[in-house]
Amino acid sequence: MKTALLVEDEPATLHFYRAGLRGLQGWRLLGAANGREALDILRVEPVDVLVTDLQMPVLDGYGLIASVHDLYPSIPIVVLTSLPEGVACERARSLGALKVLAKPVRLSLLMEELRSLGELESEGRVRGLTVGSLLQLMSWELKSCTLTVQSGSQLGVLYVRQGQLIHAVCADCEGLEAAYRILGWSQPEVAFVEACRVQPSIELPVAEVLMNAALLQDRARLAGEDPWGAE
Repeated sequence: MKTALLVEDEPATLHFYRAGLRGLQGWRLLGAANGREALDILRVEPVDVLVTDLQMPVLDGYGLIASVHDLYPSIPIVVLTSLPEGVACERARSLGALKVLAKPVRLSLLMEELRSLGELESEGRVRGLTVGSLLQLMSWELKSCTLTVQSGSQLGVLYVRQGQLIHAVCADCEGLEAAYRILGWSQPEVAFVEACRVQPSIELPVAEVLMNAALLQDRARLAGEDPWGAE
């Protein structure tokens, strides 16, 4: 099952897209009214393709594209806009949009684009290896990557620059708390792309982060608790 997130501030237009795309087999459709709502959804939902308008309140399409390009570099972005081809569309592309389609868009064309972009895979996918082991490998090889980690219904992202874990995002938390929570998940599936564009919030060496995470998990097991939401 693939997931598309449609971001549009006009309720009637959003309803039109969602209703018209119901015939897209094997896809789940999510909706958001602005860029801020979209970013909130992306923190907790795995998304394969983002489709967004440009002119929106709270956080416009440009801000959303820039944030997604940095935070979730594996997600392809499609722009739907009534603005004429020119500076606005070029700006969207320069910020990270992969496609720019003119409104009103034919639903058949949008379906075709979703199917095509949904077939794109992340540069790497890992199963059967703990997140801690993967971070150790990346530390030894001085890798720069963004790792999307999924365990059951839980979703998190780790950011590694030149082998150092510099940031983490998970549901309602960021930084070290998010990293410790993700490291506590069992049977994770990890997809990664070799890009890391966020600002650092974690300064501890990887070895120390892993040691602290292990201590927290041991204390939780001894106390019969589960502070990090591990499944």
